[in-house]
Amino acid sequence: MFPIFLKLEGRNCLVVGAGQVGTQKISGLLDAGARVTVVEPSPAFAVREFFGDRVIWHERKYFPGDLDNKFLVIAATSDERVNRQIYEEAQRRGILANVVDVPPLCDFYYPALVRRGALVVAVSSGGESPHLAQRVRDEINQLLPDHLGETVERIGNERRRILREHAPGKERVQMLRDLVYPRGVGA
Repeated sequence: MFPIFLKLEGRNCLVVGAGQVGTQKISGLLDAGARVTVVEPSPAFAVREFFGDRVIWHERKYFPGDLDNKFLVIAATSDERVNRQIYEEAQRRGILANVVDVPPLCDFYYPALVRRGALVVAVSSGGESPHLAQRVRDEINQLLPDHLGETVERIGNERRRILREHAPGKERVQMLRDLVYPRGVGA
């Protein structure tokens, strides 16, 4: 496993299936700024209403052409045959795929997340035990102060200023380090 955070802003992503799990995946992709297409033969009215025109809807069954120009696909149907078809097609095309709850048919896993503004802590069990990852996430969540997001934003602003105003070198490196580890604190 190679832990990575993907920038999905403006990328074309496909979700096949808009049940409870599919709906969660749609929300996450939209939050990341992805352009989301959903294939679902009969989406619940509430789901369709909730997402509205933020997604492109295809109210029908999946077919292979749905992967055209897609960066990433999530298969969240209850049909194992369709899920496998989606995965195999994605593999042939070099498209990242996740078949929900089937680790062998996943190029990536969804981690359990703790968010404090721009700070994101991700916990994964590599698909072995999502509940354990969630438990560890919950414990980390208890440890991190709620205001940490504001601290990250403040440090980020100061970091950008230092990078803009100071030439590369040891002094600049020390100034950046001092933002997080002030000299004399805890020494």
